[in-house]
Amino acid sequence: MTTTDTAGALAARRTEAAPVAAAPRGWPGYARGQFLLSWRVFWRNRRSTFIGFLLPVLLNLVVAAPLRDKEIAGVNAAGYTTVGFIGLALVTSFINLLNGVVARRDDLVLKRLRGTEVPPTAIFAGQIGAGGAVVLLQVLVLGAVSVGWFGAELPADPLLFLLTVVGGYLLFAVLAVALSGVTPSAEAAPMVATPVLLLCMFGSGVVAPLASMPDWLQPAAHVLPLAPVVETLRTAWFGRGFGHETWAGAPLERLDLLHGWAHAAPSLLMIAAWVAAAAVLGRRLFRWEPRRG
Repeated sequence: MTTTDTAGALAARRTEAAPVAAAPRGWPGYARGQFLLSWRVFWRNRRSTFIGFLLPVLLNLVVAAPLRDKEIAGVNAAGYTTVGFIGLALVTSFINLLNGVVARRDDLVLKRLRGTEVPPTAIFAGQIGAGGAVVLLQVLVLGAVSVGWFGAELPADPLLFLLTVVGGYLLFAVLAVALSGVTPSAEAAPMVATPVLLLCMFGSGVVAPLASMPDWLQPAAHVLPLAPVVETLRTAWFGRGFGHETWAGAPLERLDLLHGWAHAAPSLLMIAAWVAAAAVLGRRLFRWEPRRG
């Protein structure tokens, strides 16, 4: 851990109790206090800022920029890849949430908060809300790059796009809380988070169509938690039925709003199933106190 990380952690510990004392009574006030605390801690910690905010943006510039003059399935290939990195931003938010929950648990912050009048749901709503605000900022930055620099079109269905971002973020946020229960310490969090990041990045169609993978891998790749999110984000952004496109394939047919939702329905149901599964896992695995032994 760097000096900056240590300073950020110490600052977080000194201010953890502040929102509890300062927040107005009632659930919204407590949640707001936890939100503001998590927001400040995120931007003060250089490691979390790099992984949680800059990493998807920088990777997108490296990977997507050379594709500006190419097309895939009838759309701008750089824009296609950029939308994939919007999906990856949900996974980097998962990494920071996992680190944050485990660190607060090991520092006994969660245990102390649980002993106060702060509702448990407000504790996590504030922390998850702060991560969601970071994701929203990333969506705006990546979307601006896609349209302004790469020349991609504006989203064809903003409502479906926003719903997918919210559903995907909720999936990985709940998953982070659940997996914190099997993460023995903050130092071990990268060993839990990194495989999830790599699996989602290279197995969910972020940088290349799933159809480019070996046939025997494709069925498993389609049910990874990020795969339906990325597929639906692209359908919503470009108004075409993504999911089985290839680099050399013909352009996909444009869909109107009704058919776009119909095409996205199976993926939305899969996202909902993953959220439900992560919630069940969280109820079984989550711990308020540090793991012993």
